Amino acid sequence: MSDKNLHPEALAIINDIRSAEESGDRIPLYNMDHIEARNAYLAMRGSLSPPAPEVYNVIDIKIPVEGGNIKARYYRGINNPHNNILPVTIFFHGGGWVIGDLETHDVVCRQLSNEGNFDVIAIDYRMGPEYRFPTAINDSIASITWVKNNTSNLPIDINKIAVCGDSAGGNIATVCCINSKINLDTPISFQALIYPSTHMGAQYTSKEEYDGYILSKPLMSWFEDKYIDKDQLNDWRAAPILFNDLKKLPPSLILVAGCDPLKDEGIAYGEKLKKAGNNVETKVFDGQIHGFLTMGARIKDTAKLISLVSNRIDNAFK
Repeated sequence: MSDKNLHPEALAIINDIRSAEESGDRIPLYNMDHIEARNAYLAMRGSLSPPAPEVYNVIDIKIPVEGGNIKARYYRGINNPHNNILPVTIFFHGGGWVIGDLETHDVVCRQLSNEGNFDVIAIDYRMGPEYRFPTAINDSIASITWVKNNTSNLPIDINKIAVCGDSAGGNIATVCCINSKINLDTPISFQALIYPSTHMGAQYTSKEEYDGYILSKPLMSWFEDKYIDKDQLNDWRAAPILFNDLKKLPPSLILVAGCDPLKDEGIAYGEKLKKAGNNVETKVFDGQIHGFLTMGARIKDTAKLISLVSNRIDNAFK
């Protein structure tokens, strides 16, 4: 693994992590239990994210799913009047289907709602190991149905729904789009996939080349062990690139980091969507690392990424 391709800002973060691990001040997530890892991930996000910007409104809500309720959070941006009916983007956080929550991606959702002419609803889907595959998928599909029915009377346009997610959340977002196509229940206008996991368990060159830049082979194995059984890895809900009919899916924006183990599968999924006749834009952020969406306090490209996502979602709703 060579650091020469890393953006200087990304390299500084990688070096900080290496130094902390060498000194014993930081333990790799895969050497923790899942509760410790969740707390450590939240602490890391807090140190790398900018201060939470003010928005017009934030409401914590509950969404009914099979077996109970899950938490969600509704955002209206600072520039949008309270009485306007706006499109909505449903956001699924990353974290390997094991870590991450509404708090780890709160700043991102605030930024998206402030920059875009749409509301954001973040979904706190249930995760492994307490709730293994496909619970996270089922919760997320149920959340989209709930938003479509809008029983809470939020000021949203239920005919203009986009989905967005990073990493594991990108996997969930695209699986929700395929599911909506299959079941014809909730038309989705757009999908924004940020360094998505599209082919869980498969080997790609980027997984070798960038092993250890935030994501590592031991960490990805740790996530998979806690989330899914080995005999389920070929299920298209775990690996949407394997779905046999990717025609007639929503327009897509796929953003990948240039030095990310998941880079190749994100690009490959975009190519497969294009071959199936879909409208796809794929952009590589050269030199960037997995997770940089939530590193805006130290990485300037994060603001560019947020603006690009907001712009493309806005355009899809016009």
